[in-house]
Amino acid sequence: MKHKLLTLAMTILMAGSLAACGKSAAHSSKTLNVTLPDEPATVDPNTAYDTNSASLITQTMEGLYKYDKNNRIVAGVVTKVVKPTNDGKTYTFKLRKNAKWSNGQPVTANDFVTSFRRTVNPKTKAQFASVYDCFKNFDAVQAGKMSPDKLGVKALNSRTLQIQLTRACRISMTW
Repeated sequence: MKHKLLTLAMTILMAGSLAACGKSAAHSSKTLNVTLPDEPATVDPNTAYDTNSASLITQTMEGLYKYDKNNRIVAGVVTKVVKPTNDGKTYTFKLRKNAKWSNGQPVTANDFVTSFRRTVNPKTKAQFASVYDCFKNFDAVQAGKMSPDKLGVKALNSRTLQIQLTRACRISMTW
């Protein structure tokens, strides 16, 4: 159970780490020097499965949550760490107004919806899609009986993301 909570927490941390959407724009180049034991298998957060990929993704992209200097989970792209409602089955996140992609475009709630749905889509073949198993309609989407757009995640507006779960799935904030 603790492993599943940790995995779900990591998924939410990496949720915002999807490929930038929208028009490309000129932006300044930045260099990141990191030592990894081997090449990352991918930089695609929806299909990443190894620690080298996860390390690179978490160092270059920000998810809904992130770790602070004391290794505690804090708000990342969202305004605060949220408490679930609806008996632990609904999470509603407000995105920061100043959250931007590297190309200057605003990060939107729909960017997260797209990322979650892409990970769960069986065509993506994401090895860690099962961490979403408490999301509403996960089983039907994974079985190909329901479209990924029926997954329990939606953008209420451009800055509000809502996740519906089939059961309470507590996310451990510290471990």
